[in-house]
Amino acid sequence: MFAAMKSRRLGITAVAGGALVLGLSLSGCSLLDGGGPARDPSGTVTATSTSDAFQIKVGDCIQDPGGTSVTDVVSVPCSQPHDYEAFDRTLMKDGDYPGKQAVTDQADAYCEPAFEKFVGVKTEDSVLNMTYFFPTEESWKADDREILCLIAGEKEGVKVTGSLKGAKK
Repeated sequence: MFAAMKSRRLGITAVAGGALVLGLSLSGCSLLDGGGPARDPSGTVTATSTSDAFQIKVGDCIQDPGGTSVTDVVSVPCSQPHDYEAFDRTLMKDGDYPGKQAVTDQADAYCEPAFEKFVGVKTEDSVLNMTYFFPTEESWKADDREILCLIAGEKEGVKVTGSLKGAKK
């Protein structure tokens, strides 16, 4: 099964229309095993662990999966340095795969207003960066309909400690 991540660099790169597309290869059996990061009773990740991307929940923090194809995602407590924080999610409607452009258009249409609500400023006015996981044609066949919105810090490669909720920057 596959999902993908589109990185939408704000500022100069967004103006230039730059995007990094990163394939995320997931194991279908891990969807069924109920695994995932260690969590406390409130659902907060308590220890660094590796799991498939379908185990990531809103509020989780993860390390950059890197490369063009990854099997696992490393989750960390948000109190530790991390690359991304999942801040919202939505499910696409069932039906035929609408195509990559339609999927990414829907991800942008959903995640951008969610970003503003989460951070307190619009994406185009923010120094922070937005990205997301979205279904590909292959993952769609395995019933993947999730768009997972992610936020990153101001500079690529510079980790964030804590949540960016309400950062207003």
